[in-house]
Amino acid sequence: MAEITREKAIDMAVKYLSYKARTSSEMTQYLKKKNIADTIIAEVIEKLKDYRYIDDQVYLKNYVENNRHFNYYGSRRLVQDLRKRGISDTLLLSLEDLFPKDEEYRCCQTVAKKNLRALKGQAPAQKKKKLYDRLARMGYPTDMVLEMIRTLVLEEESLESTADLELTADELAIKDQQLSEKLDRDYQKYDRTHRKKGATGKELTFKIKKSLIGRGYPYQLISEKIAAQQEELEED
Repeated sequence: MAEITREKAIDMAVKYLSYKARTSSEMTQYLKKKNIADTIIAEVIEKLKDYRYIDDQVYLKNYVENNRHFNYYGSRRLVQDLRKRGISDTLLLSLEDLFPKDEEYRCCQTVAKKNLRALKGQAPAQKKKKLYDRLARMGYPTDMVLEMIRTLVLEEESLESTADLELTADELAIKDQQLSEKLDRDYQKYDRTHRKKGATGKELTFKIKKSLIGRGYPYQLISEKIAAQQEELEED
C-alpha cells in the first residue's frame, strides 16, 4: 500500500473536520487509525493549527458555551468529557472562568426543574432520591445538588417539614459508601478482565479507567481509586 502523502492527509483531515470541530488529540488519533506516518501527522496537525482549523482553546470555549445552552452538564462531567477528548489539564484550569459557579447553578436549576415536572405526583422522598441521582450523574457538585433539592422540593411541597425533605448526613454517607463499594467491585472486575487479555502497566491502568468512565463514575473518584490501588501494590 502506497504511503499517504501530506497533501492527501490534509484532505482527509479537512473532511474529518467538516462533520464537527475536533481537538488536536482527536485529529491525531483519527490520522493514526488511517496508518499515516507520525512525521506526516505532526506536519498536518501543525498546518491545521496555522489555519486555525484546530484550536483546543477555542474548542474548550465553544464546548462550554454549547453546554450552557443545550446539554446542561455540571463541572465534573465537563472535565471528564473534555479530558476524554484530549483537552489538557492546563487548559482545563480555565474552566472555572468559562463556567463560573453561578452559571453552573443556573444549569443545575434548569435540569432540576425539568426533572421535577416529570416526577409530579410522587412522594417527596422519591423525588429527593431520583433528583439526587439525576443531578449527580449530570456531574454537579454534591453541595450544589443538596442545595437544589432543598430549595426546589421545599418550594413544591411547602406543607412538608424541612426534616422530611433534606438529605441527612447519614443518608449521604450511606449513598457514598454504596457508590464506593460498587466502584470497588467494578474495578476488580475490569482489572481481571483486562489482565486476562494481556494488559499490564500503564496500558492496564488506561483500560480500567476507560471502562469505569464508561460506567458513569466521576473521573475524580476513579483517579482516587486507581491511586489507592497503586499505593497498595507498592506497599506489597
